[in-house]
Amino acid sequence: MSQGNTKRTSKKEKRREPKEQSTAEIKVLKDKKLIKEEVKARLVSGLQTAALDYDFLFNEEKASLNKDCELLSLLFHRMFFYRLNEKLSGLTCDHTFRLSKQILIQMQFSRGKINEIIEVFRKNGGLCDCEILYKVESQLIGK
Repeated sequence: MSQGNTKRTSKKEKRREPKEQSTAEIKVLKDKKLIKEEVKARLVSGLQTAALDYDFLFNEEKASLNKDCELLSLLFHRMFFYRLNEKLSGLTCDHTFRLSKQILIQMQFSRGKINEIIEVFRKNGGLCDCEILYKVESQLIGK
């Protein structure tokens, strides 16, 4: 009977090992060129190949309080808010969704899905590009 428990324990230990290794292997990118490439890869394909300082801003507990947390979390991890902030910096908001729609098109969402996402933004207080950052992204980050 003790052999059965030993086998289970060793299997659990084996399952834990890859997680520990993958966490240790992930390094936070600091090089601006590599950061730009990572943002583009996530934006277009949704594939995360490295960690960014931005990733650590996400607050899972705070995000889960929102009814639309799955969609908003997806947009956060695919760098939508990061990219919107980049595009808006240095510009004055024209109080439309022009930049948001450009980014969502770049992310290869269909027109119907884009309209659905815009409605989620509106429902969460994001009535234009700048308000998406101030009111919607703030529901996902921080304490």
